[in-house]
Amino acid sequence: MDTTESENGRSPLLSLPVEILQQIVEAVEHPSLKDLRLVNHIISEIAAPFLFQKYTLNLKPARGYGRNFVENVAPEKQLQLLRKIEAIKSLEGLDFLISNVQDLNISAYKIRDVIKLLYEEPIQQDTEDYSPLGVQILQNFVCSMKKLKRLRWNISFCNLAREIDFSPIAASITHLELNPTIDMDPYDPPSPQYDPFPAFKAFTNLTHLTILLFDPKSLDTLNYLPRLKSLVFEPSYELETTAFDFLEVQQVPFKLQSLELKYGTINDPFPDHLIPKFLSDLKSLTSRTELQPEYTIKRSMWDALREHKIHLTHVSEQNASRTLLNYLSSYTNTLTSLSINMIPYRCGRTATKEICKAEHNSMLAFMNEFWQDVIPKHASTLKRLQMFPGNQHIRSGEGPGKEEQHMMVEQLNLLEPWSLGKHIPAASKALIMCERLEELRMGSAGEVGVREAVEVAVKSKRVKNLTFNLKGYAIRPQMRGWCGTGMMQFLSEAMGMRRRLMEIRWDGDGVLEDRWGKVDIEVIPVGKLTLVRDESGLFKLADAKEKGSLLATATEQGVSDW
Repeated sequence: MDTTESENGRSPLLSLPVEILQQIVEAVEHPSLKDLRLVNHIISEIAAPFLFQKYTLNLKPARGYGRNFVENVAPEKQLQLLRKIEAIKSLEGLDFLISNVQDLNISAYKIRDVIKLLYEEPIQQDTEDYSPLGVQILQNFVCSMKKLKRLRWNISFCNLAREIDFSPIAASITHLELNPTIDMDPYDPPSPQYDPFPAFKAFTNLTHLTILLFDPKSLDTLNYLPRLKSLVFEPSYELETTAFDFLEVQQVPFKLQSLELKYGTINDPFPDHLIPKFLSDLKSLTSRTELQPEYTIKRSMWDALREHKIHLTHVSEQNASRTLLNYLSSYTNTLTSLSINMIPYRCGRTATKEICKAEHNSMLAFMNEFWQDVIPKHASTLKRLQMFPGNQHIRSGEGPGKEEQHMMVEQLNLLEPWSLGKHIPAASKALIMCERLEELRMGSAGEVGVREAVEVAVKSKRVKNLTFNLKGYAIRPQMRGWCGTGMMQFLSEAMGMRRRLMEIRWDGDGVLEDRWGKVDIEVIPVGKLTLVRDESGLFKLADAKEKGSLLATATEQGVSDW
């Protein structure tokens, strides 16, 4: 856009209503908003709220700290840090932040020694405490935000949480994330962690709370949250405190709609009395808690939810269990998203033929129940399904019957219960029934089931994304640093997987022609792939480079149907 034309009012874009201009600017990618602000003052005023909606406060020296700050840090870095501290102290020239920031992330506030250098105020360097000036600077900066709604606390609590007064902004904060770090020298004994919540107790209008809990004594200071709708709870690794202990100390009831449990355990027996007070409106439950032997549980969370008729729309469970299946099959056509980790085999490295077969048949029965009783009951609503495989059968070591047992293990591993195939026909039928399914993620503890998963994806009406995890890879490893033995081993394995994938062919029977090009496929750890037609008319998997080569060949030969 020409700046002169814009200023003279001759640009047709500027004649549009402000509401339309806001929608246009909102669609612009964030990195381009900085350039867009330079067009003219009208566009700048519209773009500023989107550009500065989120801000991260990161105050720490680039290198060097304390007494060595002046000696070891380059002068320009010193000056840059000091200017930042001066700016947040005076707020001069920060109107663009004060007027627009809605989401503030405090990721680093290491200014204790710098403050001492600047203002010569006494600071005890053997503790994590900040000087009164350091506390006041952060308080004034945060409380100056006129539109602040979300506060993310990713620094140590130390004396800040005890001495800062957040009451000026308490009414407007609806989202609070407490993910504190522990600041200390690795050679020093651990610093005392202060009661973290006095400063945050003022936030009684919270609708979303994320909390990393270090001390169960802190629960009594953050217990008045009448509007809370979403809770993400993570106990420190050495604590046995749970999210339901957090609910027990609440002074007033509230209706959670979303609950995420990170690590830790779940109370057993499950406290049923909490459901009417806090969980009666629950729609989304994510559990990443520790695996407990099912036979040891007196009363599970899933049994309690089932009996209280709490019908979730989103379920993500780290540990599949029969009580979970019983819960999911107790209601119909409500579930929209399901993520589940399959039960691993337990036959082990010295397994006998009888133990391995018994484990396999037990898991096969579990999966048949999943496909026959759970998925069909939510076929008209399910949009997203993720299943992560368990382990393969393993047999190693010497002993009688070794060769026979190895052959048996290899045969069983070709019939993985969680992978699609002729050995479990209910699976494909159930997936085809899911008329709204858009995203499917499956996997194999080995390298089976890819052919069947692709067939189901293209035969389904709406599946857009298919992710398949080979050999139990959860994610594709990032190739960083120097190439060493481990990296070469991974690359060699991944290239072997890729070669075998490229040899698979599909004939297209029973599939609408346009479906082959409408499914985005990612095979982990191989990468993103797409379906293309080869020279024989069959379909195969290809990466971007190979697809481009095939398209060029097809163009030269005058073939238009790709």
